[in-house]
Amino acid sequence: MKRIIHSINDKTKVFYLVLEGKKIGFYLSNRLAKVFFPYLHEGVLVDFEIQEKTKKIGHEHVYQVAFFEQIISLDPFHVHYDLHRLRKEMQEVLIQDRYYLFIDFEMTMPGYKEINFKPEIIQVGYLLSKAKENALLQEGYYVAPLPQTTLSRRTKKFLSLDELKFYEEAITYQDFYHKLKKIIDQYHPKLVVWGKNDMTALDDSYQIHQVLPLTFTEDFIDLLKLHKDYFNLKDDLGLFKAYQTYYDVAIDQSHDAIDDAHVTKLVFDAFISHMV
Repeated sequence: MKRIIHSINDKTKVFYLVLEGKKIGFYLSNRLAKVFFPYLHEGVLVDFEIQEKTKKIGHEHVYQVAFFEQIISLDPFHVHYDLHRLRKEMQEVLIQDRYYLFIDFEMTMPGYKEINFKPEIIQVGYLLSKAKENALLQEGYYVAPLPQTTLSRRTKKFLSLDELKFYEEAITYQDFYHKLKKIIDQYHPKLVVWGKNDMTALDDSYQIHQVLPLTFTEDFIDLLKLHKDYFNLKDDLGLFKAYQTYYDVAIDQSHDAIDDAHVTKLVFDAFISHMV
């Protein structure tokens, strides 16, 4: 519905519209309130959809906002949020003629009683390509942790690691670092990840191994966040669930970095096809 806000309650994060002569309240979840409530004031035009359920706040029943289509101040005129414009901007960014590095990491996990733990990257998988094109290169390999790091039983079980084989095949972090640097220097790709964990792991690895950062926040595309913003998803979406939705095929997650990187590319390509 598209209406002008009559009034707001800052304390309860509720805004009110007048519908058929009645003052009706609408509340925002904490997630939506954090992003959108600062833009909501008396006289602001809002276009939004609601969920079926209501919630009792104080002595009144109010409707829950599902998502916003637009939020516009009329005096002076200013568009604070426009979902259709946001989707178009996403499309323009993703269909650029540029390289993307679809990358995934597997990390160490703490022991069940371990504290003050910082995960280390121990497996890397990536594919380099342009949007909806075949991979120009792809690699997957183990990366040895610091000498003082012991792989926990939990890590080995989760990743199905044979410890002897792992250490026989693993390259050093420095070798991984130089491989990544070579790709970045030559192709200047955007790094596509599913969620923030891989970004955080790479950032932490620079500190752990005391090297200069190769990447910064603006170098990444968080494909999970794009899906949540584009489709107005309330909860996180799993990578393999996204793949199943696009391709109508269910596959089991193997917790293998190169497999996850490959699925990330397939979801990325399907997402672009959906947008255009």
